[in-house]
Amino acid sequence: MRDMRTIVFIFGLLVLFSAGVFGQQVTRRVCDTIHYELIREKIIIPVTVNGIKVKYIVDTGGKTGTMRDVAVDMKATSTGTSTSVSDINRAGTSFQTGILHDVELSPNYRLPRLETMIFPATGFFRELGVAGILGGDAFARSVITFDSREKIMVINYPYRPAGLKITDGVRMFPGQSSHSIVDVDFGGVSKRVLFDTGASGLLLLSSIDYGDLKDKVKNIKVAEAIGVNMVGISGVGQPVEIDKVAIGEMTFLDKKFTNVGSITINMGMSIIGIDMLRYGKIVIDYMRERFYFFPYGEEIVDAGGAPKTWNVGILPVKGHFEVTTVWDNLKDQLEFGDRVVNINGKNLSSVAQSQLEIDALLDAIEGDSAYIIILKEGRERKVEIKRF
Repeated sequence: MRDMRTIVFIFGLLVLFSAGVFGQQVTRRVCDTIHYELIREKIIIPVTVNGIKVKYIVDTGGKTGTMRDVAVDMKATSTGTSTSVSDINRAGTSFQTGILHDVELSPNYRLPRLETMIFPATGFFRELGVAGILGGDAFARSVITFDSREKIMVINYPYRPAGLKITDGVRMFPGQSSHSIVDVDFGGVSKRVLFDTGASGLLLLSSIDYGDLKDKVKNIKVAEAIGVNMVGISGVGQPVEIDKVAIGEMTFLDKKFTNVGSITINMGMSIIGIDMLRYGKIVIDYMRERFYFFPYGEEIVDAGGAPKTWNVGILPVKGHFEVTTVWDNLKDQLEFGDRVVNINGKNLSSVAQSQLEIDALLDAIEGDSAYIIILKEGRERKVEIKRF
């Protein structure tokens, strides 16, 4: 039996080195449970790196990245190379890469080495108290289960969970980035979609996919806008056309949804976000490229239609706040880039440069009407805004 364990261990090392993710220092069956925090719709888990205890966001749609100052504390070593990525706004940027050493994701699942992008200091990460993100690459030699009712992740290695059959799942298309990409049906039209725990909401429909679906399936377009939806890794991107829509039907594996709302995103692939975990357990078998979804109920879910939003988007930009999205019913009063100094009586001079802070301020407004004050050509101007 010991000889067999040695063979398995050696074979595992060969596989890991060939895959570019180095090492799983176990030769026995691992089944570890991780209790996670859910903060601002982000799954956050404790991780120990080179003896230093930190927290990371679990982002199945991303690639592992760590803020530079934390990476230095962890004694990460440089690879001498960089990697290019695109963010939610399709803005491309390059980051230096490094190696994290002795990464403990759970008591029995450890990686001697894990490549990480090196991020600059990021306010969003600071506010959440995390070092960065763990992408699918961090779990590429495991099987992970998300159970939102218990707020746990379970890591299995090298075998899938007991009782789980390959035929219970569907094919996954991870590519070179260990991403959980599966086929999703929209009213009879199949689209390849990324399941991304780092994305808020249920569906983030790409503009490209919506352009193809709008003449093929039942849908409603509620409104149009020009702008950007959120701050990406590269900051605020260039404005693009945005639609607020509702798709008549969506089937995620065997779970059917109707009236599924989305604000389109400027990406080549649509995203199923973290809200899908409300409706069932998800198992991702990276090694065998299989994806499983076990619904909590068989009922058809009415997803509620197009999401309710303010008819203006405001984001932090270079030390102040700007209008970054203008919906069609405000296009004659606001422009992309207008500086915002006040929201419904709250002077923004004392507000932290944070998308989370601005979102919280807007979310806290009672009712569906408010106002903002913009600074234009040196003069303040009050503009009524509405939630619709």
